[in-house]
Amino acid sequence: MTLLSIVVFDDFSDIDLTLPWDILSRVKRRDWKVNIVGMEATHRSTLGVQVKTDERLDTVAKSDVVLIIGGEGSRVRVKDLEFLECLKKLEPGRQLIGAQCSGGLILTALGLLEGRTATTTPFATLEMEAAGIQLQQRPLVAHGNIATAGGCLASLYMTTWILYRCLGATETRQIFSQVAPVGDDGLWDVLDRAVTAEITTNL
Repeated sequence: MTLLSIVVFDDFSDIDLTLPWDILSRVKRRDWKVNIVGMEATHRSTLGVQVKTDERLDTVAKSDVVLIIGGEGSRVRVKDLEFLECLKKLEPGRQLIGAQCSGGLILTALGLLEGRTATTTPFATLEMEAAGIQLQQRPLVAHGNIATAGGCLASLYMTTWILYRCLGATETRQIFSQVAPVGDDGLWDVLDRAVTAEITTNL
């Protein structure tokens, strides 16, 4: 079983959830499951959409992939000790861990970006730099099992990275062929850049 958990909280960014959740859920395997996890039974997005969670946040330890999305609520969560305590169970040695946009603030608070470069939304740049994180102007920065994506639409890169790491190039392209713009091959260039985003040395 490959279990993927997308972490939400109040005031999360709608697109940070909906784009990866939709594409990742298109994988039709019996041993593939995508859960939305949070501290509560429901969480409200920045635009006011109520989203039901499938599991509690403290179940992330059993996940193979954990994606922490962004939004204004991330600034609240970095001060929420109970929230952070649940995520301290993350293990980069055996789990893929991604942070979308200001979700990088949460990885920073957990100490998971120490010694690594990263990327984030422009709206979280000052906070992450103040924490000593060296930021790159790239849509996706990956170090081993940890990746950060900068900008809401960079969730496309993040989703590609997750699929590629879990399923390989061929099946990743098959999944994206379901949503690719008709007559525009530019998407495949994006996918190629995403799967070659690996940085093999910590800076």
